[in-house]
Amino acid sequence: LAVAIVAFMVGVIPQLSIDQLGNNLGPPRQGLSFWVSFAIFFPAITGFTQGVAMSGDLRTPSRSITAGTFGAIGVSVVVYLVVIFALAMTVPLTELRADTSIMRNLSLNPTLVDVGVIAATLSSAIASILGAPRTLQRLAADQLIKPLNVFAEGSGSQDNPRRAVLLSAAIALFTVAVGDLDLVAPVISMFFLASYGLINYATYSEARAASTSFRPTFGLFDWRLSLVGTLACVGVIIAIDPVAGTVASLAVFGLHRYLKQTNPQTHWTDSTRSFHASGVRSHLQQMGGTLGVERDWRPVTVVFAPRDYERRTRLTEVASWIEGGAGFTTVARIIPGGGAVARKHSAQVELELQRELAYRDNDVYGRVLVASDLQSGTAAMLQAHGIGSLRTNLALFSWFGPAPLVQPVIDSNTASTLNASQDLAPNYVDHHAMLRTAVRFGSNVGLVHIPSGELPTPLPGHGARDRRKAEPGPAAAPIMVWWQDDTSGQLLTLLAWMCTRSAHCGVEVQVHVAQGAEGGAAHVKQLLSDARIPATVVGTAEVKDFAATMAGARIVFAPLRVNRTAILGPGDIPLDHSIEALPVTVFVQAAADVHLDAQPDDESMTMLAEATDRATKASARANEFDTVASQLLVEAEMLTMELGNQSNHPKLVAANDDARRAHRRYLDARSRADEAWRLVAEIDPMSSTDRVDPKYWIEAPKPLHQQRTAPSYGD
Repeated sequence: LAVAIVAFMVGVIPQLSIDQLGNNLGPPRQGLSFWVSFAIFFPAITGFTQGVAMSGDLRTPSRSITAGTFGAIGVSVVVYLVVIFALAMTVPLTELRADTSIMRNLSLNPTLVDVGVIAATLSSAIASILGAPRTLQRLAADQLIKPLNVFAEGSGSQDNPRRAVLLSAAIALFTVAVGDLDLVAPVISMFFLASYGLINYATYSEARAASTSFRPTFGLFDWRLSLVGTLACVGVIIAIDPVAGTVASLAVFGLHRYLKQTNPQTHWTDSTRSFHASGVRSHLQQMGGTLGVERDWRPVTVVFAPRDYERRTRLTEVASWIEGGAGFTTVARIIPGGGAVARKHSAQVELELQRELAYRDNDVYGRVLVASDLQSGTAAMLQAHGIGSLRTNLALFSWFGPAPLVQPVIDSNTASTLNASQDLAPNYVDHHAMLRTAVRFGSNVGLVHIPSGELPTPLPGHGARDRRKAEPGPAAAPIMVWWQDDTSGQLLTLLAWMCTRSAHCGVEVQVHVAQGAEGGAAHVKQLLSDARIPATVVGTAEVKDFAATMAGARIVFAPLRVNRTAILGPGDIPLDHSIEALPVTVFVQAAADVHLDAQPDDESMTMLAEATDRATKASARANEFDTVASQLLVEAEMLTMELGNQSNHPKLVAANDDARRAHRRYLDARSRADEAWRLVAEIDPMSSTDRVDPKYWIEAPKPLHQQRTAPSYGD
């Protein structure tokens, strides 16, 4: 190749002409468009990727591929540009377009050019024969595409890809049989460009996802260049041939969908996890701090799962109903004790819990916590669970009833350790203490009752593996809500409505007669109408009819109250008295108001915006007065220096009076601004920029024996 190029250059040098170069600067008449010419020419400059294809045979691929790729590109650019300008300075455009043997005719020895063409052809063919089959063999070895697995097997001590060579030969012979390389070249260019575009996008995706495993050693790498390369490849594909580009895009998309559907099990992972992790981080930062937004309230639920499988399954199923496809559910287990034994046991239990959740496909998460007892474990879980503004707002417990009657029906390997674990089996006292702890830490508390001896019947259209809505049926029982007051009623109705997002069930609200049968029902009906929640609102006679009224429901939502001595249901009646006669029931104690009104801005947000605006204007006014007062004070001091001891001089007295009045105006404006910002901090404590008192972090609390009274958490 080198001899052929030198022979061409020696032969063409005597004929170089600047005037001919000027004549050739314009496009040829009746010539091909730039992009068609580019598509035909492009496959001829893709040989530098052969080093990548042969990376498995290189001793140090990380160094050799970089040096070889840039070396090949550099040499190719120099040779191509030299040949292009040499031809443009020698032969007219019409002759260049018509004579395909122009380099041979201009060469010092035409035979040397013939040998060079044969050498170039053989080198490209050999590179493709060595590279493409090995790439196919590695794809097959990774077991990404099952029909290609047959090509993974190699031959000989070097594991030569003979089967892949035969397939590559068949494809090459078919291409030659077409008989028109100008027809085939644009199609080949499409897939080359698609490959390069995807390589650029892969590096861009890895860099933007901040993947900790992506550590490029190339010093000039920048994700912006990768993005430009991706967009450039897409643009060139569209410019060359939109139809062929669409075919190539469909082929790539089809391959992607195939891989996504088959979910091949490989020994390496892609960048999907890094991409999602980066997105989660970005979205959490954009969501802000820990203060929630009432109009977008959604359950972030911690399910305190019992030890036995049936109660755990019941509770998890109900939690998935309440989630409504919008919340987050974590199944928590508490392991008692401490030390290495408890930690080892918790790791084993968490593994079994994850296996169980994966088997049931509930789209929930599992968490195991080691604690000294159930009460402290509950407190720790409620305080530590979540990140950013995603904090626990619903603690879900199973009603402590008799032992389960139905044994788990799953494979023998699942939940063995989980069911045989020696974590604390709560009695009624522990159960009550856990509920009180959840109430103390400001969480909404849910207590789920499911009749003994049966698993909860899935809601119509709701299932772990089938989330499609079911067709409405006349026999579908409603979801019923017992509305005792607005605080609990709004939260209960919202949870009931969230169950309908993935199931076809109506909501029926029973309004307690204590509010007034007519006025109470009318008030609730208007409230739900304003909130655009479709529900049937009716009046209920008395609390004593609660169980009978709710008996025909699919699932019941009712208020709960946990005090120091008992767990109370509607009308403050202990749950023990009537709970066994109920269907699936979720008793909820609301920690704070959850407004159903879905207006864009609630009252607090409006107040915050107005208060912030007033505070900003007050600060600006105070700054203006500060500037004026400072100027007047400087003028008074300069006048004092000028007049000396003439303190009673009229000009000096007037200047001092002006400075004092300006200073008083500034102090008054600054006081008003500080008060305005104090009101802003009262509405939204997160908006305060005051420095936190260091004593909160430096000074340790007094020991208990030095305190006057022992710390009390209260009810």
